[in-house]
Amino acid sequence: MSVNVIPTPKHAEEKEGFFIPGVIECDARFGAAADAYETYVKQLGFERGEDKITACYADGLGPGAYAINCGDGEIRLYASDTQGVNNGFATLLQLQASGGGRIPAVNIEDAPDCEYRGLMIDIARIWHPLEYLFRYVDLCRFYKFSYLHLHFTDTQSYTLPCTAFPKLPTDGRHYTFDQIKQLNEYAAARGVKIMPEIDVPGHCDPFLAAYPELFGHNGIIGFHSDVFEAFEKILGELCEMFPYSDRIHIGGDEADIKQWLRCDKCRAYAAECGIPVDDDERLSSERILAKFVAKLSQIVLSHGKTPVVWEGFCREVNYLVPHTTEIFSWENFYQTTPELIDAGYTIINGSWSPNYVVEPAVMWSVRECFDWDIFTYRPVHPGSPYIGTTLKVPPYAKTIGGQLLSWGDFGARSDQPARHLISEFEKVSERAAATAENTWNKEKAVGYEEFSKAADIQNGAVCRIFNYHEIKTPSLTLRPFRKDDLSDALQYCESLKDEPFEAFDMDYTEKYIDKCIENSRKAQPDNYNFAVLLDGKVIGGCNVSLSDDMRTGDVGWFIHKDHQNKGYATQAGAKMLEFGFDHLGLHRMTAHCHVDNIRSVRVMEKLGMRREGRFVKDHRYKGGVWGDSYEYAILEEEYRK
Repeated sequence: MSVNVIPTPKHAEEKEGFFIPGVIECDARFGAAADAYETYVKQLGFERGEDKITACYADGLGPGAYAINCGDGEIRLYASDTQGVNNGFATLLQLQASGGGRIPAVNIEDAPDCEYRGLMIDIARIWHPLEYLFRYVDLCRFYKFSYLHLHFTDTQSYTLPCTAFPKLPTDGRHYTFDQIKQLNEYAAARGVKIMPEIDVPGHCDPFLAAYPELFGHNGIIGFHSDVFEAFEKILGELCEMFPYSDRIHIGGDEADIKQWLRCDKCRAYAAECGIPVDDDERLSSERILAKFVAKLSQIVLSHGKTPVVWEGFCREVNYLVPHTTEIFSWENFYQTTPELIDAGYTIINGSWSPNYVVEPAVMWSVRECFDWDIFTYRPVHPGSPYIGTTLKVPPYAKTIGGQLLSWGDFGARSDQPARHLISEFEKVSERAAATAENTWNKEKAVGYEEFSKAADIQNGAVCRIFNYHEIKTPSLTLRPFRKDDLSDALQYCESLKDEPFEAFDMDYTEKYIDKCIENSRKAQPDNYNFAVLLDGKVIGGCNVSLSDDMRTGDVGWFIHKDHQNKGYATQAGAKMLEFGFDHLGLHRMTAHCHVDNIRSVRVMEKLGMRREGRFVKDHRYKGGVWGDSYEYAILEEEYRK
């Protein structure tokens, strides 16, 4: 098939001809999915065509499945649920990305092999602004992931809000209830399920720091009735906070479990639970861990959700952990995958190699990610019996999928966290395509060369979506330029024709729009250009132009003469600084203007930029005349203050 879709569809037949999508008609249940698709089309800069898309409910299709039929001037998309219709729209979007906005005439029938197709982001070790969580939802939607697993708590921070224990959330590093609601609604509209994680009994410093008298002191959550009463409230609130989530992750690994035996209160409660504490120290500790996991699992189950934990307890205590608890098999150290299979657990493959991204220190190549499958493990822990080998388990029906995981260990120590987040997204998105392919299709459907060709195209589209979302100010909307903006652009150009500080003319403007569109379609532009809209009409533009090393940027803006002196340039400029520092992770940003351009000087000063110097005849202005200019600048640390 000449089109490039990831994951590879189960059945695809390409016919002659193509379609340019226009109006969408859909079943009322699919309206949010259609709106999301149209948003992505705009972000990718594709022009609206005349061919109708009809999204139909089809009762006979299974969970996540979809079908596409192109013919008679219409694209018909069929699905039976929100995930399925979103998967179909994702395929249409990828077809457009591959075809420059056009969709080839195709018939596709497709369905996922795995229920669980996941991406995990560690937002506890390194703080992620809410906008990044939206972008990871976008990444999941584009590559048809069914779950976004968010590691909300760890040693560094507790990033959730909490009414029951208000001192738990880490100052300056937690989301609000309203932000969590926004995230839930955004993900639900796109058919992506959020799996929130509160990681206990280890990785628990925020609990111990905020409420030591309740949760304990020795690097591990205590094991006693007061703790479980507290978690009734915490997990209950978590389940209410994520109404669309059917799975809740409760951690369960890497805890210093022997500390429980050094606590009289914990020992006494263990005895109440029928756990002997005076025989084998290791086994006693493991039994307490299993009981801890079982009690939290029961709380989650009581709220109608499925509990999920890391492989973290040993096989000798499997009888204490109910099989309703699903297990991430990640290291084959605490317990091996064959042992979990023998015990009858439902398993998700989260093998460290090649599924862990620990930017910038540890990551596996895209080729290694592609060569993996959900029945393959490559342990790296020296204590694993499979260290140095590849473990291939027989196909196991209760292996329901796999996951790509990004950890923030080094990000937590980064002195440039914004830049780290950008690099993380680049590494994750490159590898997400391979994970998506291998969790949608249990058996390889294509070879690496064919996959790599498609991945190059589609990852470019992912980066454009990430870079070019709409930006709102109190009065304006900033978005990428489109071809149909030319008429408005010529109007603002005409208004500025006598402006001595602008270089616009009619011919330049048309070329400028084309260049902006070309830049917006690059995976990593060197110049980010945004149209400035007021009440839906383009009244100017703004941009950030990057240095060769992508560490510094230069800000620019221009506004229709009729709309000057109204604060619009300041609003646009402020958003470009925010975009440069928060989104691009820049170290320093500059802006330049003619020394007589008092309006621009005032804008730069309002933005908190300082004048660094005057350059003599360094720039050609209207009519090719050389003129002096001021340079203003601001460092990231100055911006943060």
